[in-house]
Amino acid sequence: MKTTNSMIGTAGEYFVCSELSKKNILPLITPKNNPLFDIIATNTDGSKYVAIQVKTMGLDNKQGWKLNKQITRKKNNQNLFLVLVDLKEDRINDFYVFKYDNFVEKVIAVYSAYISTPNSRTGKIKKEVGFRWFDYKNFSDEDLAKKNDWTLITNFFSQK
Repeated sequence: MKTTNSMIGTAGEYFVCSELSKKNILPLITPKNNPLFDIIATNTDGSKYVAIQVKTMGLDNKQGWKLNKQITRKKNNQNLFLVLVDLKEDRINDFYVFKYDNFVEKVIAVYSAYISTPNSRTGKIKKEVGFRWFDYKNFSDEDLAKKNDWTLITNFFSQK
């Protein structure tokens, strides 16, 4: 039976919650269809919190993370993070943690390069699409170094 996008997304959220719990961070999944974030995470005394949007790539996905085009709007919120989850069938999942606005900049740059390049078959200008892709080929060395590195979030909670 084929796994639905909803199940893939939900799995990613729970895997992120599992990782945060291992770090003594209390994660709470928000109600579905929250437009900006999927998880609120707080320290154990509730004095600090972060909001996290989770984007999950399914097991058979060879194209990368498919993103809604709303991902191209910065939020200017230092408490907002984005976690990319790459689900694995028989090994540990991969996680990439970004400050939300930093990730937005990356998506904008990738899409700008894509849309400004003429169609390879027709030579015509590409039409605007209602989604964005982000794949490993778009990762910088710095992005690749983020693999399973939660310090952006754990450092947020350790700041005075």
